[in-house]
Amino acid sequence: MRRTIKREADLLITDEKEPVKRRLRERGAAERPVELDNFLNLLARAMLHPSASTMASFVAGKVFQKLERTGTLRDKQPQDTGIPSGLEAALQNAIAARDIYAEVAQSVRRLAGSLVWIRGRSGPFASLNFEKAHAHSVIVGPGGLEDRADIRVGLTYMEPYSRFPDHVQRFSRAFLLLSPCELSIAGASWISTGIGGVFAAEAGQSFAMRCTTTPLLAVWCHVEETGR
Repeated sequence: MRRTIKREADLLITDEKEPVKRRLRERGAAERPVELDNFLNLLARAMLHPSASTMASFVAGKVFQKLERTGTLRDKQPQDTGIPSGLEAALQNAIAARDIYAEVAQSVRRLAGSLVWIRGRSGPFASLNFEKAHAHSVIVGPGGLEDRADIRVGLTYMEPYSRFPDHVQRFSRAFLLLSPCELSIAGASWISTGIGGVFAAEAGQSFAMRCTTTPLLAVWCHVEETGR
């Protein structure tokens, strides 16, 4: 039997004080802005590529299926987005890699100024000063450019020589790496992967990631359990 993971235990969910089911429900009437639509199309191409793991494609596929319907589009520019100072360097590294991942990074660059970036909590085995060395942003989902309750598409940035806290995932989540990264899933040994790595961590699994000389930038997505 799968154990229930509390929302606050999943450190990629930064709004646990206001559960998704209490958020504004999507109306689905507006058309997506070109830049957002372009980003989502590029992300689908990258995450559903034949080289991606079966689990990652399965998780991402459910997200993109729901994206066939548009949520509520945010029409106001935030005053202070809190954009990380090192984000541009991370994007430049991905752009230099060329291929579809460079296109995804360029699309993120065009959206970055409209995103709200939030620092999450620290936790077990996190690097020193982790609270100041990372940021998350929701592109599609609660509080995102497209506000909706059923899915999340987000970004996580970490400065060089940072380690994300070990934690247990509440949702099965797919990731696209726009930087080199080291991963440990379900307590397994650390593995290294480069720009373009696509992987998934299943609900209930422990998860850890870290970076060394270059900043970490990852796009991730999952389906929310709105019925609970």
